[in-house]
Amino acid sequence: MTRVVCVSNRVAIPRRGTAPGGLAVGVLAALRQAGGGVWFGWGGELTDEESGEPEILIRDDITYATISLRRRDFEGYYNGYANSTLWPLFHYLMRSFRYNERQHEAYRAVNRVFADAWCHCCSLMT
Repeated sequence: MTRVVCVSNRVAIPRRGTAPGGLAVGVLAALRQAGGGVWFGWGGELTDEESGEPEILIRDDITYATISLRRRDFEGYYNGYANSTLWPLFHYLMRSFRYNERQHEAYRAVNRVFADAWCHCCSLMT
Protein backbone atom coordinates (compact mmCIF):
# COMPACT_ATOMS: atom_id res chain seq x y z
CA MET A 1 0.00 0.00 0.00
CA THR A 2 1.27 3.47 -0.94
CA ARG A 3 0.47 6.43 1.24
CA VAL A 4 0.70 9.92 -0.21
CA VAL A 5 1.81 12.64 2.18
CA CYS A 6 1.90 16.30 1.17
CA VAL A 7 3.54 18.90 3.39
CA SER A 8 2.95 22.47 2.30
CA ASN A 9 3.05 26.00 3.65
CA ARG A 10 -0.72 26.27 3.40
CA VAL A 11 -3.42 23.59 3.46
CA ALA A 12 -6.70 24.23 1.66
CA ILE A 13 -9.25 22.70 3.99
CA PRO A 14 -12.41 21.84 2.02
CA ARG A 15 -15.37 24.06 2.77
CA ARG A 16 -18.91 23.72 1.46
CA GLY A 17 -19.65 25.93 -1.52
CA THR A 18 -16.03 26.79 -2.33
CA ALA A 19 -13.93 25.33 -5.11
CA PRO A 20 -10.24 24.66 -4.56
CA GLY A 21 -7.77 26.59 -6.67
CA GLY A 22 -4.06 26.71 -7.43
CA LEU A 23 -1.92 24.14 -5.70
CA ALA A 24 -4.94 22.59 -3.97
CA VAL A 25 -6.32 21.21 -7.24
CA GLY A 26 -3.16 19.22 -7.94
CA VAL A 27 -2.63 18.06 -4.36
CA LEU A 28 -6.22 16.91 -3.98
CA ALA A 29 -6.11 15.11 -7.33
CA ALA A 30 -2.98 13.21 -6.28
CA LEU A 31 -4.47 12.31 -2.89
CA ARG A 32 -7.73 11.13 -4.46
CA GLN A 33 -5.95 9.09 -7.13
CA ALA A 34 -3.92 7.38 -4.41
CA GLY A 35 -7.10 6.53 -2.52
CA GLY A 36 -6.39 8.99 0.27
CA GLY A 37 -3.45 10.28 2.22
CA VAL A 38 -2.35 13.14 4.43
CA TRP A 39 -2.06 16.85 3.72
CA PHE A 40 -0.11 18.62 6.46
CA GLY A 41 0.69 22.30 6.98
CA TRP A 42 -0.64 25.63 8.15
CA GLY A 43 -4.44 25.78 8.22
CA GLY A 44 -4.71 29.57 7.98
CA GLU A 45 -5.26 30.30 11.68
CA LEU A 46 -3.09 32.71 13.66
CA THR A 47 -2.50 32.56 17.40
CA ASP A 48 -0.53 34.38 20.08
CA GLU A 49 0.40 31.04 21.68
CA GLU A 50 2.57 28.16 20.55
CA SER A 51 0.93 26.17 17.77
CA GLY A 52 0.21 23.10 19.92
CA GLU A 53 -1.00 19.78 18.56
CA PRO A 54 -2.06 19.50 14.92
CA GLU A 55 -5.78 19.67 14.29
CA ILE A 56 -6.94 16.56 12.42
CA LEU A 57 -9.87 16.55 9.98
CA ILE A 58 -10.72 13.53 7.83
CA ARG A 59 -12.85 13.89 4.70
CA ASP A 60 -13.16 11.42 1.83
CA ASP A 61 -10.18 9.33 3.02
CA ILE A 62 -7.95 12.41 3.13
CA THR A 63 -6.50 13.46 6.48
CA TYR A 64 -5.97 17.20 6.81
CA ALA A 65 -3.50 17.83 9.62
CA THR A 66 -3.07 21.53 10.30
CA ILE A 67 -1.29 23.74 12.77
CA SER A 68 -1.74 27.40 13.64
CA LEU A 69 1.04 29.93 13.25
CA ARG A 70 2.06 32.42 15.85
CA ARG A 71 1.00 35.88 14.78
CA ARG A 72 4.54 37.21 15.33
CA ASP A 73 5.99 34.65 12.88
CA PHE A 74 3.37 35.07 10.15
CA GLU A 75 4.58 38.24 8.47
CA GLY A 76 8.20 37.16 8.06
CA TYR A 77 7.41 33.55 7.24
CA TYR A 78 4.37 33.65 4.98
CA ASN A 79 4.01 37.17 3.60
CA GLY A 80 7.76 37.64 3.67
CA TYR A 81 9.89 34.67 2.69
CA ALA A 82 7.24 32.32 1.24
CA ASN A 83 5.52 34.97 -0.89
CA SER A 84 8.34 37.46 -1.58
CA THR A 85 11.23 35.04 -2.06
CA LEU A 86 10.09 31.50 -2.85
CA TRP A 87 6.95 32.22 -4.89
CA PRO A 88 8.61 34.64 -7.35
CA LEU A 89 11.71 32.42 -7.59
CA PHE A 90 9.75 29.30 -8.49
CA HIS A 91 7.51 31.18 -10.92
CA TYR A 92 10.43 32.83 -12.76
CA LEU A 93 9.36 36.32 -11.68
CA MET A 94 12.81 37.64 -10.86
CA ARG A 95 11.67 41.27 -10.81
CA SER A 96 9.40 40.45 -7.87
CA PHE A 97 12.03 38.37 -6.04
CA ARG A 98 13.11 39.82 -2.68
CA TYR A 99 15.44 38.33 -0.08
CA ASN A 100 15.57 39.42 3.54
CA GLU A 101 17.67 37.64 6.16
CA ARG A 102 15.12 38.18 8.98
CA GLN A 103 12.35 36.73 6.81
CA HIS A 104 14.59 33.75 6.03
CA GLU A 105 15.16 33.18 9.75
CA ALA A 106 11.39 33.38 10.37
CA TYR A 107 10.87 30.82 7.60
CA ARG A 108 13.45 28.49 9.16
CA ALA A 109 11.89 28.89 12.63
CA VAL A 110 8.40 28.06 11.34
CA ASN A 111 9.75 25.06 9.47
CA ARG A 112 11.21 23.78 12.76
CA VAL A 113 7.69 24.12 14.21
CA PHE A 114 6.34 22.21 11.18
CA ALA A 115 8.91 19.43 11.69
CA ASP A 116 8.06 19.05 15.39
CA ALA A 117 4.32 19.11 14.69
CA TRP A 118 4.70 16.57 11.87
CA CYS A 119 6.54 14.17 14.22
CA HIS A 120 3.72 14.59 16.75
CA CYS A 121 1.14 14.14 14.01
CA CYS A 122 2.75 10.85 12.92
CA SER A 123 2.51 9.52 16.45
CA LEU A 124 -1.21 10.40 16.53
CA MET A 125 -1.91 8.54 13.27
CA THR A 126 -0.13 5.28 14.10
